[in-house]
Amino acid sequence: MGGEPSHTEGNKANTVTITPIDLFKGGGKKFQPFLGPMSGAFKLRYEGTKQHASLDIEIWKNGKKTGSAGSLTDLFFKANDQSQHEIEFIISAETIANMHNTHEQFTTIKISSIRDEGSALYTFTTPRDEKLTSSGLILNTSPQRFADDAPVYVMGVHATSTGMIPTADFSPESLSQLEYALLFTLHFS
Repeated sequence: MGGEPSHTEGNKANTVTITPIDLFKGGGKKFQPFLGPMSGAFKLRYEGTKQHASLDIEIWKNGKKTGSAGSLTDLFFKANDQSQHEIEFIISAETIANMHNTHEQFTTIKISSIRDEGSALYTFTTPRDEKLTSSGLILNTSPQRFADDAPVYVMGVHATSTGMIPTADFSPESLSQLEYALLFTLHFS
């Protein structure tokens, strides 16, 4: 799957730039109890000609994509036939137990998109195996630029049943070792 950084710094045509945002830096620290530890933020900037972009929530088990928890579509669409070139996202994932069946768990995913004209909040819910006891984030730590011709991983939340959480990144080797993950993936068409 794509997602390797583009090394054509001089050619900005048909590229997306992902810039990580430290949510809890400075005064933002006060929001951490509300967003939770499995939260991250980034800014997407698109320079290109493709009309449709989506942010898909992929479910991975044992190193392979097994399903989807949802998708946001037409990310860069703006009214009046204009295009939006920059969007900021805040994503938070929280594990919640079913009140009627304590052995049943769900992950609630909240995604906030912030644009020039305002913001929106989206919520997705997916079942989660109760054996998954440890969770960690997969985030880019510095700005990255990618071509728009392949899917791009922008953020992830992974979990294990071992009580330990290994460091993970978006390399094929690391992804192949994930026991469970929700990967937020950008697609262009």
